[in-house]
Amino acid sequence: MERAWTIREEANALTCCAFQNGYIEDLHAGKYSELLHNPELSRISDDEMKKLMIEASAKLADLLTLKEAKPDEYYVQSFNENYCGRWEK
Repeated sequence: MERAWTIREEANALTCCAFQNGYIEDLHAGKYSELLHNPELSRISDDEMKKLMIEASAKLADLLTLKEAKPDEYYVQSFNENYCGRWEK
């Protein structure tokens, strides 16, 4: 790794890893709905939110375990540069 990540860059990469290619993609897929523009209407059910958070938490646990057990493998992941490069840092 050329330089150390900032805390925000690491958080961005972890967020990307936790949510990308998971259940949130299923929720995002599909047809457009008018309810997307009405903040008074729910867009995600309690069961969907629970599933989303449990899945993300499990992925984060895996990443934090990797960071502790095999830091070289953790830090070579290119999520920050490839997926989060234009996010706030």
